[in-house]
Amino acid sequence: MALEAIIIRADGALAETEDVRRLAFAQVFAEAGFAWSCSRDVFAQSQRFGHPRSRMARFVDQALKGKPQTPDISPLIDAMHRRACKLFSELLQSHAVEPRVGIRELVTACKQEGLQLVVSTLLQPSDAELLLRKTLGTWATSAIATISFVAASDGDTDAVNHSLYDRVRRQLDRDPCQCLVIEATASGARAAWAAGFPVVTTRSAFCAEGGVGAPGPLFEDLPSLVAVSDDFRVDGATADDRAHLIATIQRLHAANFAALSSSDGSDAMRVSEILKIKGTEVKTIDPAATIATFAERLKVDQVGAMVVLDAAGAVRGIISERDVARGLTEFGADLPRIRVADLMTRSVVTCQPDDSLAAVAKVMTVRRIRHLPVVVDNGLVGVISIGDVLKHRLDEVQLEANVLREFALARK
Repeated sequence: MALEAIIIRADGALAETEDVRRLAFAQVFAEAGFAWSCSRDVFAQSQRFGHPRSRMARFVDQALKGKPQTPDISPLIDAMHRRACKLFSELLQSHAVEPRVGIRELVTACKQEGLQLVVSTLLQPSDAELLLRKTLGTWATSAIATISFVAASDGDTDAVNHSLYDRVRRQLDRDPCQCLVIEATASGARAAWAAGFPVVTTRSAFCAEGGVGAPGPLFEDLPSLVAVSDDFRVDGATADDRAHLIATIQRLHAANFAALSSSDGSDAMRVSEILKIKGTEVKTIDPAATIATFAERLKVDQVGAMVVLDAAGAVRGIISERDVARGLTEFGADLPRIRVADLMTRSVVTCQPDDSLAAVAKVMTVRRIRHLPVVVDNGLVGVISIGDVLKHRLDEVQLEANVLREFALARK
């Protein structure tokens, strides 16, 4: 069935809005007299509590540190939430918010191809229109249809996302199979999939789950759909590049999306089971260590990468042999004296023990990475390598072959 419409999730896939919301939360907590600070990672994890009011209530509970709540705490949270919503709108007006990489090119290509563009969002309609104007220009509000859903205050993430895409399906006068949803979180992707839409997930920087477990293909961003190397970007794309992008999306849509999601036996295998086999020991290094020290550690420990931890035990980056090779071209003879912090990859992709091995393998393949730190509550509990994934898959194939052989012998 031909692709006729593309639905882009505004809060995540079209633009990253969570940093603006985090700033609004910080100001509200300061005004309320709470000593509150929250990193991007922690704020991302709070998405699992759903509606911003539920997230606000969770943070208030943490700020009270287990003290008994008085009857006026609920009205206080309501007031703080209303204030945060107002501040979010004000900050969205003044804060720099850029569209995610490749979005402008996709919108231009869709317009040229005559494809309908729809924005789905949990933002207030006025905030959604403002976001479109800021990221794509004034023409976007008339050229792109917007379907918003204001979530109930007690709804969890999955519930409000399902409500959103049920509403999108009702309001769109099209067969969902003629559409393609571009999401930013696994929860949103699952909801779109459940509503009958084919879906592609582009990983959001503020997604605690990192898109792992989303149905359909998972990509870092839109350029990753057509990337042939890490250096290829669609920024400032030519007409040919835009045509390449839209053609790739149309081919993805024409494919069997059910076959693109995890369906092999690996889906039942969890990261935690691999850790039970290989252990939880992780080779780590301090960000202040030199590359000379790092190289010596690689030799002694016989590993290809190390997780970079700060003094508090928090993951600050990851560094591998590949980084050393790259650093040689950048720093030359000075490389041995360069600090690990100056060469490491700071944006670390992580997974959790209950993630499926199939989903982790997909992330590794799409993002071309060989090691994923396993993190629980910001604490490092292990590392999964592409070798671990391949070994498990080979073991599965061998087991399947043995079963088939024994079955064939039994039939003789």
